[in-house]
Amino acid sequence: MPIEIRRKDVKTLVSQGRAQLVEVLPASEFKREHLPQAVNIPLETMTAATTKSLRKDQAVIVYCFDYQCDLSARAAWRLETMGFQEVYRYTPGKADWLAAGWETEGTDAKKVRIRQMIHKDVPTCLLRERLEDVKSRRRPNQDMCVVVNDRNIVLGVIQGEIWDANPQSRIADVMQPGPRTIRPDLEPKAAQKLLKNYDASSAIVTTSDGELLGIVKIAQKKAQKARKAA
Repeated sequence: MPIEIRRKDVKTLVSQGRAQLVEVLPASEFKREHLPQAVNIPLETMTAATTKSLRKDQAVIVYCFDYQCDLSARAAWRLETMGFQEVYRYTPGKADWLAAGWETEGTDAKKVRIRQMIHKDVPTCLLRERLEDVKSRRRPNQDMCVVVNDRNIVLGVIQGEIWDANPQSRIADVMQPGPRTIRPDLEPKAAQKLLKNYDASSAIVTTSDGELLGIVKIAQKKAQKARKAA
């Protein structure tokens, strides 16, 4: 039976040479963008001949685009019927990899993405802290502190009038929960449009697991555009 595998384990196994990585999407999609070190064997062409380059005594990881794409599931079962002994399915697929801000290969991999514009030095605080302690390390002109847990997952924000709440309050009791976030694979124009719709000057950037990567600001994008024009 094919085994489900997570993004970090895919990266580890492939980088260590312990697994073969196969994208089963059509060749045109593979050409545009794919995971590093992946080979392309579209499901519709998967035969004994097209899989001849794969070792049956080594793990094989298959992926397609996302959870709704069933190509990787069918490909994983197909490989098992062909005698491959250790088959993994990276179900979240390419969309999950991109949403983590990880590097890719292909013609679209050269596009500018938000991941290249992230400001990573973001003030953070924990649920159990007191507001007065967070305020004591507040930087000049700092309006936002991102509330995270011990695994750096975004839970809320402290900003605006919240700073004026009772200093003895726990962050968990006064924070604004569920702030809007964006993924690092967005292109700048798409991110700028979202920020405009939110009437915001910056956005928190997270992975698809909710892990904080940093923030991106409209001013940063404008400055970068000006530098390119110069």
